[in-house]
Amino acid sequence: MIRWLEKRRFVSFVFLFLIAIEIFYFSSRPGTAFGTGGISFIPVMYHFIVFFLLGFFMILTIKGTNKIKPKYVMISVIVSVLYAMSDEIHQLFVPLRSCSFGDLMTDSTGIFLGILIYLFSLRKEL
Repeated sequence: MIRWLEKRRFVSFVFLFLIAIEIFYFSSRPGTAFGTGGISFIPVMYHFIVFFLLGFFMILTIKGTNKIKPKYVMISVIVSVLYAMSDEIHQLFVPLRSCSFGDLMTDSTGIFLGILIYLFSLRKEL
C-alpha cells in the first residue's frame, strides 16, 4: 500500500491536505466552559493519531518515488512541527481554547513516530 501511495503522490497529497483541514476545523471549534479537571485521554489520543497521520503523509508526499534522503526527512519534520505550532497559536484566538505545550509535545511525538514508521517500512523492504 505504501508503494502504491508513493507512485501516486497526488493521492498522498490529498490525504495530507484533508488531514490539515481536519486539524484546522477542530482547532477552530470553541472550547467548553467546564473542564474535566485533569488530562483527558481522548484529546491526547486524537492529537497523537492525527499528527501521526500528518507526519506519515507528509513524508510520503515529499519523497514520492525518489530514494530517501535526509533532506526529505528534515523537511517533513520541520513542516509538520511548524504546522503543529501554528495550530497551537491559532487556538489562542478561539474562544475558550488555549495554546498548550503538552499538546505540541503530543503532536510532535505523533509526527516523529509517523515518519519513523514510514522509514522502518522502507528498511523492511530492503
